[in-house]
Amino acid sequence: MKTLKINHAAVWVAALVGQFVPPVWYDTVFFGIRWSELNELTVADFENYNIILGLFISLIACLTAAYTMAFLFSRLNVNTGVKGLQYALLFWIGFIFLEMTTQNMFSLRAFELTVIDQSVVLIKYEIAGVILGVWKKYKTEEHENS
Repeated sequence: MKTLKINHAAVWVAALVGQFVPPVWYDTVFFGIRWSELNELTVADFENYNIILGLFISLIACLTAAYTMAFLFSRLNVNTGVKGLQYALLFWIGFIFLEMTTQNMFSLRAFELTVIDQSVVLIKYEIAGVILGVWKKYKTEEHENS
């Protein structure tokens, strides 16, 4: 029987592709203006923002999520893009969206803000789910015997 293993190249590609979603999502063309209004932020608030640190933390977060997803996918035998989409959606709803919705509710943040912020996470999870579901790697016989 073929056993799935973590495909490190797929994990890195999923994490790197995920880095392109937030800049588009939070651009003024999409939700950037409304997101800033809901957070009561101005251009001046971003003048001293450390973009390098933000990008580094974002990459680490995406890598961690992708490796966790790859680990779970290998145990759950997720071997198609559709299964990857389904499990990514399930992980997002069960572990991310409902928790953040609850936290934001008690922090008195607008539900619209939760939807904007968590939709970008959903998109990144779905991208990772498809990449990891399609781009699989299997253990070889010699690994199974060790």
